[in-house]
Amino acid sequence: MAELYGYKRYEKSLGLLTTRFVSLLQKAHNGVLDLKVATDLLAVRQKRRIYDITNVLEGIGLIEKRSKNSIQWKGAGPDGNASEVGKKVNVLRKQINLLEQHEELLDKQMHWIEQSIKNVLDDSDNNEMTFVTEGDIKKCFKDDQILVLEAPLGADLSVGRVPSKEKETQFFLHVKSSEPVGVILLCDKEKEKLPNEDSMDAEVQKYIEQGDDISYQDCNYLLRLSPPVTKQDFSFSLHGTEGLCDLFDIPC
Repeated sequence: MAELYGYKRYEKSLGLLTTRFVSLLQKAHNGVLDLKVATDLLAVRQKRRIYDITNVLEGIGLIEKRSKNSIQWKGAGPDGNASEVGKKVNVLRKQINLLEQHEELLDKQMHWIEQSIKNVLDDSDNNEMTFVTEGDIKKCFKDDQILVLEAPLGADLSVGRVPSKEKETQFFLHVKSSEPVGVILLCDKEKEKLPNEDSMDAEVQKYIEQGDDISYQDCNYLLRLSPPVTKQDFSFSLHGTEGLCDLFDIPC
């Protein structure tokens, strides 16, 4: 009987201590309270009782630890309006329900997409068309530099940025494989071969403006394709009345 009475008295004193501790915590600046200060203010002989209270409050999400001996209150303040808190809780619950519905819709759409892909891949008539061309890849990435990697199943690939002070971002590509790996750089060859249209137009316009004032020195880069005609040389064309005997020294 004495033990039961002692337990009830301990339970009552622990409840009062919890009420005083929570009240002190709510009045603390920014809700942050040092447990050593709380122990002194509440005149608690056994710190274990304070730790029992903090463990329960932390378990139900009313406080969080800031440091080893410091905690912060996460619940409502001492002057908080219960109706306002209830309204906020209802709003949050509605938001959670909307998010859950949106998540469910996304899951359905993902399932439909996966099933559509499976149907396409399982169709034997589509096996011959399961590839992409170089042009298809270039259309997707346009002006970007494209590296196509062909590696066996199980190869490890890692891509990251190289620390650099330069403005242009540099990347590294690390591949680990037990079998040979093929890497292809896709580039627009036709675009590289074509000269710049602006430079061509400027060059043509330059010679048009010069007209007859073009000096012979400007044409030094032109090569003569044949030597000048001399008396000993023959022309490279025949008249209608001439034949091979006139072109070459052979008897007719």
